[in-house]
Amino acid sequence: MADRYGLNSFLITSALETGPLFFLRFNTMLDYHHTWLNLFEDFERTQDKLEVSNLLKLSRVSSPTYYVEAFLNQSLEWTEYAYDERELQNLKNDAIDCGFTFTFKEVSND
Repeated sequence: MADRYGLNSFLITSALETGPLFFLRFNTMLDYHHTWLNLFEDFERTQDKLEVSNLLKLSRVSSPTYYVEAFLNQSLEWTEYAYDERELQNLKNDAIDCGFTFTFKEVSND
């Protein structure tokens, strides 16, 4: 059966013309992907072999954590943790803006 508008013949011709290039590009992308995966896996294996005291291992950064309680008429309204000074100040400001009294204390990260 003949294609009235030539669409089928156009699609077939286009696929034949661009097909090998598409597969070449796709395979090249997969090669890059697999290469990076292999490099990352090698890096992970190397990291696992290193001693704990090695500089390539990331150490935990200890920062203070604060526990904040806000009260309205001696009734506890909300509690929240702050993980740095800026966040603590924001919580204090929020409590003051809402007319709450608040307490905060530093808690251990462990």
